[in-house]
Amino acid sequence: MSLEPIPKHIEEGAVARANARHKAALDAKADPDSVVARISAAAEAAGLKDKLTERGVLQESKEKRYIDSLAKDKAKLTPPDGAKPISAFWSHGIEHPDAPKNYDGIPFLSQRFIAEEWAAQQNKTNPGSAQTLETIQGGRELDNMFLWEPEVIEALGGADAGFGPGYAKAKWDEISATYGGLAEGRVNVFADTGNTRAVLYQKELGTLRGNENVGLHNIHFVYEAPRSWPEVTRTEAGTNTVRAVAQYDNKDLPHYIDPQGFAAETPEARKAKIDSLLVGVAQAQRQAQEQSPAPAPAVEAAEQQATPKAEQQATPKGPAAPLWQMGFQQPQTITRPKRSGPASVAGAPGAPPLAPRPLATGMDGPA
Repeated sequence: MSLEPIPKHIEEGAVARANARHKAALDAKADPDSVVARISAAAEAAGLKDKLTERGVLQESKEKRYIDSLAKDKAKLTPPDGAKPISAFWSHGIEHPDAPKNYDGIPFLSQRFIAEEWAAQQNKTNPGSAQTLETIQGGRELDNMFLWEPEVIEALGGADAGFGPGYAKAKWDEISATYGGLAEGRVNVFADTGNTRAVLYQKELGTLRGNENVGLHNIHFVYEAPRSWPEVTRTEAGTNTVRAVAQYDNKDLPHYIDPQGFAAETPEARKAKIDSLLVGVAQAQRQAQEQSPAPAPAVEAAEQQATPKAEQQATPKGPAAPLWQMGFQQPQTITRPKRSGPASVAGAPGAPPLAPRPLATGMDGPA
């Protein structure tokens, strides 16, 4: 069965979101002091003050204290009472001619906006049924701080004030792990694999696997496995379960599968590799759970009697998980009958249409 590409209405909404966000980022770069003023106001509203040494020297600004606390604030990442949304996660993006340009000067549509538009469409018909990190209060607030912009970091005081290189990534790593730890039931991943450079692979997938309310069986990739892989690799190493554990881009890191080399192995060797990968991850998770603080006896007894939420939600309510090709619908072309006579030159009327440029993937923003 040939899967459909990303639906047109999702594509159009995502592009509009991306361009609106790009404009907001440009505004933040042009006036970083206004961003800092908002953060300062939020910190003061939370009752935070600058932390000073005994000699009155600034030790930690109220702005930094507020941002640090926000990344761990579960209350701001918890849906309203009674809501059980499907949580979406994302990574990378796709070239799109109408999208803002990324740092390499390529028009690039982040999967973030595709995930957000999908969630928005779901919520139109079933309010509260879907969310992304950037659409829930805590993530939205951190996102509007524009910590990826050097001008904002400088306005916050830069490295001297604790906002050194890597600060933005560290905060997004932290809030992403918090968000993943609060997910329940099925989650949708807007990516085709987890790249080792991305927050999705580095933080979120591991958190979701270890989350007893989600678990490995509830992680669903929105896109099929890459079509550049051999068919046997797509079939055996491209399942949701394997892609939620493996990585395919760095042979020097754990859990690596070479898509081309995997296909050349014997069926027995392929099965052994997958089994070893999944068993190893399961053992690591058990060890981590055993090393975590033991619950109080009363709590432990109650947990033993209760059915884990992940089992309760093995067949989650709400919208079905989409499954798409990684790409967009191509404009229809009119096929004209061949003309007799000399072959036409490239680009002249009657020449066959040029093949579309391959869609590139890459890193963009906090993914």
